[in-house]
Amino acid sequence: MTYLSAKKIYPGNWAVALNGWYKNIDTTGGTTNNASKAGPTCVLALPGYRYFQTRGYVPVTWASGSATTSGQTMAVIVPSPYRQDDTRTDITGMVISGSSVQGAYVYRTAISVASGWDGRAASGVYAATGNVISFGRNNSGSPTAASGVGENVIQANLTSTVSGDASTKIYFSGASQAFGTDPFITATGAAGVTNTNVYYKATAATTFSVFAKGAANDTAVSGGVYISDADIAAGRTGYLVVEVCYVRPDDAPAYEDIDSYLLGRTVTSG
Repeated sequence: MTYLSAKKIYPGNWAVALNGWYKNIDTTGGTTNNASKAGPTCVLALPGYRYFQTRGYVPVTWASGSATTSGQTMAVIVPSPYRQDDTRTDITGMVISGSSVQGAYVYRTAISVASGWDGRAASGVYAATGNVISFGRNNSGSPTAASGVGENVIQANLTSTVSGDASTKIYFSGASQAFGTDPFITATGAAGVTNTNVYYKATAATTFSVFAKGAANDTAVSGGVYISDADIAAGRTGYLVVEVCYVRPDDAPAYEDIDSYLLGRTVTSG
């Protein structure tokens, strides 16, 4: 899946968080609600470059026994900004788009366990002891190692040392958070540029997911993520909230960028 275009706004009109939701109402007269119009929201913060901020979440509703089937590879939901319009539904699957000419340069990833104040969010989530909850690039259904070029930037690994509800389990409390590394060079010489501090360039549609895995460099899932029986009984949901930010070169200027200067020109005589 790729975006057809991007909805560009300018800094003076940038009042809320950018949104990665991109679908509009169905323009074919059907009921699939799958028309792509205007694309994800980006801001032209610097001339010639579009900056994107895409946020989403994974709802964790399953218990320990079903975590291995439900809570290992988890698709991210990108919520629709139109809560009162049922024709504009949430998107399941977080995808960013890039091309070989106009790459998507990812510079930030983050993940957190939601800490709610209204009684709807679980107190935290659980996993197998030693596991990490990883947000990163989906490689045909599998996680990627954090050691590849730029992979440490596009992968946020949440860790915990807090004992869970059994000796083999750990607990990630609400408000826990983790980040990918920053792509900023802070050393000179041979140590200045490494795999961990360069941008990741996406040259095609790239899916980001949440995984339960044994370590940051694992390329297979392990165990699973779940919430407590008490939270399930109370009707609560655990939320893993994620974010990916990237920059893309803007399109080259086109006719619509100059046509207003061509019509109605006044030419003085003499």
